[in-house]
Amino acid sequence: MTKKILVIYEVKNVDWWILNNKLKQIGGSLGIKFQIFRKANTNLVGYIAEIPNVDLLDGILLNTTLLSDSFKAHGVIVETIEMLEEVEI
Repeated sequence: MTKKILVIYEVKNVDWWILNNKLKQIGGSLGIKFQIFRKANTNLVGYIAEIPNVDLLDGILLNTTLLSDSFKAHGVIVETIEMLEEVEI
């Protein structure tokens, strides 16, 4: 079952993050598709991830070491992270 999530957070340097984030590189090997967004004149960025397997999402979220290392490397301000899951009605 495919799952879509919306993730937003602030980063230290938006221009650097847009050019250097590894979302598509890492996610592509897992079949995850990304759409990346930014809010003009702020350090707020976000993405929609279309995840082909809901179990894959659970595995990613439970791997806190991988997430923490990635956040540090990409200048993510951790306390600003928000994640919303698609609701099918």
